[in-house]
Amino acid sequence: MYQHHIPGHITTEQFNQMLVPPESFAAKPEPLNEALFIGRSLTENRFWLRIMKEHALFLGEGFSRNDKPLIQQADRFYHYFEQQEKKANQMMNNVEQVRKLNEESIELVYGFRNFKRNLLILIVNCKISGFNFPLLVDHIAREAEYFMRTLKKLNQGILEPIQDAIINENVFWLRIMMEHSRFISALLDQSERNLVNQARKFGDDFEILLNQARDVESMLYRKSPTYPIISKMNKDSENAAAEIQAFKKAGLALIQSCQIRNVINPLLADHVVREAGHFLYMTKVLEERLKQKMG
Repeated sequence: MYQHHIPGHITTEQFNQMLVPPESFAAKPEPLNEALFIGRSLTENRFWLRIMKEHALFLGEGFSRNDKPLIQQADRFYHYFEQQEKKANQMMNNVEQVRKLNEESIELVYGFRNFKRNLLILIVNCKISGFNFPLLVDHIAREAEYFMRTLKKLNQGILEPIQDAIINENVFWLRIMMEHSRFISALLDQSERNLVNQARKFGDDFEILLNQARDVESMLYRKSPTYPIISKMNKDSENAAAEIQAFKKAGLALIQSCQIRNVINPLLADHVVREAGHFLYMTKVLEERLKQKMG
């Protein structure tokens, strides 16, 4: 006999499922076709290998002049990433060659990740001095770990379910943008009151978005798809990414033209502009996937 479903009440079938693990209703990973594998792999390599190369440069500049072995190691990593970046930029659209490029990048980034993590231990234990803030070293180590995870997933030939992908990307990138904002506020001369306050405001705004994303992660990660909530979260992040990118671009122009007082390397300013751009790119990639799911 047909049972009318009263709005706000669960059906008998739904009631019978209440003790089943909610993870069992989660969407499954999706296959990755060759064209998408090649395109995403090359995009990630070309973007992140340059970022890693610049991390090596920034670390080297932040060491004490007495720590010559660390400076030399950072210089070696700079050279390694520069060579790998050239290879990625010259890579043809061949599946096996791209897969091998991913494997080589993973191995190289793994060594750099370990260098960063061990360096952080030395810094927090006051074994070395210099100007590499602990949170900054942790920040760039997390970026190395993200790059490795991304390449490993690509080489496995799968795409995370769109809900999980959006949650993971947003939790990662919102924290990165929050920290960028606070690094910027610390590296501007404090006489630049308006810009310092703007940067701090961005940091606070991204912290709110990050905490909201973590709440969604706790509620919905690896659970039954709930696309409207996920869609709004990704759209909010897209809007915030566009705003911080515009702020960073304006700041870069002011730094390059020597119009503001700061201790920010122009390359570092450009570096964080590019990272905001990559976050914006990722929100759009995810939005397109989500639109296909929602029909």
